[in-house]
Amino acid sequence: MILKHKLLFVFGFLPILLFAQREQVNLKVRNAAPMRKFEYHQMSSFDVVNGKMNVALASSNGYLFEIIGISTKSLKCSTILKQNQFKVVLIDNRLNKTYVSNQKSKGTLRVNCMPDGKYELIFVGDIFNDNQKVTVTSNLVGAIAHSSNIKN
Repeated sequence: MILKHKLLFVFGFLPILLFAQREQVNLKVRNAAPMRKFEYHQMSSFDVVNGKMNVALASSNGYLFEIIGISTKSLKCSTILKQNQFKVVLIDNRLNKTYVSNQKSKGTLRVNCMPDGKYELIFVGDIFNDNQKVTVTSNLVGAIAHSSNIKN
């Protein structure tokens, strides 16, 4: 009986936990051809320059997803930031298109602090290329690589 429960945990529940912790970027469009799935092999990078945090995740199939301009003063655990406190950019290198957040975007960014000192950023919102709207749901996890204080 105990062996059965252990097997159920290892083959049933444990993979769900591992999958739930992975970084992801999901892209959805309405009334247009579906976008490619965002596939990546490397973790996202978290950098701070001049008091602003920038996060980027490159896919293996031609996308670059970025959340930029987050003030380090607003990086508090369990904080929800509004769209005017950061910018979101998706570059599609295969189709040579760039989608960005703008005044029409309605997005939020939740900042969670992980026990190991990493940040988890959960973004839900819209980005635009001209009039084409893409709804993005992303979950990025990482630690700040370095801090640079560059003065002009």
